[in-house]
Amino acid sequence: MKKIFLTLLSFTLLSACQDDLDPKFELPKPENSSAIFAEGMLINKENPKDKTSTFSKNGEYRFVADLGYSAREEGETILKKSEFEKIVSQYNSFKGVSDYLLLPEDHYEFTKGTFKKGDTSSEVVLKVKNYETLPQGDYFLPLTIEIDGKILMHPVFVRKDAKYVALSATSKKPMPENNYNCNNRTEPIKMVAYVETNDWDIRNMGQFILKESKKPVFDIVILFAANMNYDAKTGKRYLHFNDKLQPIVKDPDKYIKPLRDRGIKVLVDILPNHQGVGYYNFQNYEEALDFARDCKRYADMLGIDGWDIDEEYAGYDKLPEKPRKGNASVFWFMRAMKEVMPDKLLTLYDYGHRLRSGDVDEIGKTATDYLDYSWANYQENHPSYAGVPNEKYGKLSIEASHGQLNSRYMLRGAQENLKGCYGLFMVFNIQGGDIRSKTAEKGLSYATKLFYGEDCIFEGKYHNGPKDR
Repeated sequence: MKKIFLTLLSFTLLSACQDDLDPKFELPKPENSSAIFAEGMLINKENPKDKTSTFSKNGEYRFVADLGYSAREEGETILKKSEFEKIVSQYNSFKGVSDYLLLPEDHYEFTKGTFKKGDTSSEVVLKVKNYETLPQGDYFLPLTIEIDGKILMHPVFVRKDAKYVALSATSKKPMPENNYNCNNRTEPIKMVAYVETNDWDIRNMGQFILKESKKPVFDIVILFAANMNYDAKTGKRYLHFNDKLQPIVKDPDKYIKPLRDRGIKVLVDILPNHQGVGYYNFQNYEEALDFARDCKRYADMLGIDGWDIDEEYAGYDKLPEKPRKGNASVFWFMRAMKEVMPDKLLTLYDYGHRLRSGDVDEIGKTATDYLDYSWANYQENHPSYAGVPNEKYGKLSIEASHGQLNSRYMLRGAQENLKGCYGLFMVFNIQGGDIRSKTAEKGLSYATKLFYGEDCIFEGKYHNGPKDR
């Protein structure tokens, strides 16, 4: 029975996964389910199409145990707890993580159901309780019942986040106290955080909030980075997420949704990977369009808000059959991304490219017709090379892992962006140790006090990243 039950779990979780996006990424395939599971389902009555359920508050949630046939005799539905710990452990392994916890028994109650001979279903109730005292974290309850000799299961997740006030069109951060005669400044300054996903957990960026208003410090969080790789067999480039990104790819509700719930825009940086392909050697618009469609599949699966252009490490000499096409290639990419995903943001790390403000593509558009935001390289003090207007640009970016969170760099960067009527300020790769020691709070506060009139604090538990394990 144990093996059959674990097989059912694999089948249930895999049924909702998209494992065909990355040719290097394969999810484990379940064995054929035993006949004992050939019929029947445990269904969330309110959302019957959902294969899993996620709750973030106290409540009574009704589930229908659908046998798929008439019961042979009367009986009761029984909660099966004996395998819960092992199932949670298996789920952590499946997701490539270790921080899913079994929902403690003092935070739920199960009300069993009854059924009569000939009934085809029975209703049970799961009550989530004491949510306010549940520690911050991600909890898994493999809700499992036995009915008429049959085992049915429905995965239930309970997520508890830190406190915050979400950003929205009607809940913005304050404008700077001094306008500096910036007639182009109609919105609060946006702060941008890149996270080196090989090292750190992206969720930590959402827990930097303003001390009084509780609104997120960062407006945009960028995952650094997915790769633009090349498949020699197909002759095509493809989007690749490495092993450190796989937990995010497998579980966007855990990693990406908490940021988006805060009103933070989540983007993925696309970085060439020494394989001969980059932004400068799309051979035509159709090739760029094909890659953009690959990006869209991931955007839809992950629920992200857009993509970041980062022209580095292409190694063009490795593929002489794909010669560089100059800025025309970059324009093909930008145009394709906006054609395929007009509702997604497209941003530019202002480094490594040769786009200039006067450049136009074959349909007469400039880079600013495609780009939503851009920012300079670390400590570079200049307007946008590509012609992005100041209110959508940021200069004097911060390299946090090189000690630039101190007052010298943070104050200068914040002041220069304020006085120059720029609209963004980027911080790259805040270190876990600086978060735990509160060095990051102090450093970010130099900017937030100027931009919003409030200190920055880190609210909630620190999430361990790959470098912490």
